[in-house]
Amino acid sequence: MNKSYIWSLPTRAFHWLFVVGILIAFLTDDDHLLNYHAIVGYALLILLTFRVLWGFFGPKYSKFKDFPTNEIKEYSSNALKKESKYIGHNPAASYVMITMLVCTFLIILTGVLTYGIQEGKGILGFLNETFFKGMKSMDNIHEFFANFFIFLIVLHLAGIVVDKFLHKEVETLKSIFTGYKNSKEDKSIKLNIFQKLFAGFMFILLIAFLVFNLLNPKNVLVASINKPIDYKVQNELFVDECASCHTLYPSFFVA
Repeated sequence: MNKSYIWSLPTRAFHWLFVVGILIAFLTDDDHLLNYHAIVGYALLILLTFRVLWGFFGPKYSKFKDFPTNEIKEYSSNALKKESKYIGHNPAASYVMITMLVCTFLIILTGVLTYGIQEGKGILGFLNETFFKGMKSMDNIHEFFANFFIFLIVLHLAGIVVDKFLHKEVETLKSIFTGYKNSKEDKSIKLNIFQKLFAGFMFILLIAFLVFNLLNPKNVLVASINKPIDYKVQNELFVDECASCHTLYPSFFVA
């Protein structure tokens, strides 16, 4: 068996950054953490953009045209055989991979819409002032795609487990960390200078985006269209006359 370099460093980096991003997105799915949830969503959009472009300009096995989706019938009838002819993605994994990318985009899109319509925040915050304001269905759609993505994750993990038992000599699971798979012939890939520069640019863009949001936590991506109200300043007479004896509460606190 030969050691073939199948998954390049940018491909593996995307995979693990994507895993971390999805995990943080689920952990921040809380009303008190929505700003962080939104930032993670935008970061995932950068990763998604990289992977889609990588699917056209990346190395062999990472390109969409190398996904053997047209061989799904043959694969289904021979899936339990000990020997696999697929060194990259197999047909089933290809479909799951493509579906995950599409689902991720839909999650981000519906998330941005929900954030703007219901919270009045982010680049679509202006929708909170239109007839969209009372719309609740977008949040349900966003949640549907998020739950469907969990189902895709389960399929992905199940595929890895099955491959581990049926084709353990290939070392698919190990290749996610090392980039190398075992094959009868050396089928290693090599990045050209354009691919290296593109991957480096996208990585720098991601880091710059995260640093920007760290230094500017109230930027346009999470800013609210509703300006904070200082009741003590805007209701000076009420404060002088009433608040000396009564606790001052915003009017919307009153049932």
